Amino acid sequence: VIAAILVAYVVLTAIPFVPGTEIGVALLMVFGAKVAVVVYLSTVTALTLSFSLGRLVPEHRLAGWLERRGMVRAAALITAFVRLGPEGRDRYLTQTAPRWLKPWLVDHRMITLVVLVNLPGNTLLGGGGGIALVTGLSKLMSFPQFLLSVALGVAPVPLAVIAGSWFGGWLA
Repeated sequence: VIAAILVAYVVLTAIPFVPGTEIGVALLMVFGAKVAVVVYLSTVTALTLSFSLGRLVPEHRLAGWLERRGMVRAAALITAFVRLGPEGRDRYLTQTAPRWLKPWLVDHRMITLVVLVNLPGNTLLGGGGGIALVTGLSKLMSFPQFLLSVALGVAPVPLAVIAGSWFGGWLA
């Protein structure tokens, strides 16, 4: 039963706008520290799956799909991104950002990703799955950079649950 729940958790967390973090925390609350490592690995797997799908999606097909569904502005943005290439995408994304935010978007992408994944209410931005998908679509971060960022960004809550189980007996 736990294995089926974890498979469902991976699939749901990989889907944009699904509150995967909340599902993971619920699993940790119900099953405790004994599943903390598995929930951690499942979360990293789900976000990596979403990132990989973003890297594999052909942009021209995505733009056509969006356009057919009436999302003309989103389709135009994807089409513009295809023509720009990675360096042009980088410039485009940072030219409209506030000056104080530009260094974080350009020089500290990994930290920015960690913050976005842990941001309360990030479901409004697409949740972990949506953020990972868009990161993959942008092609502005390599796979190892993404994996390291997600591995570090997802770790605090499972580590806190594990530490709580170790030290909880001493505090009682």
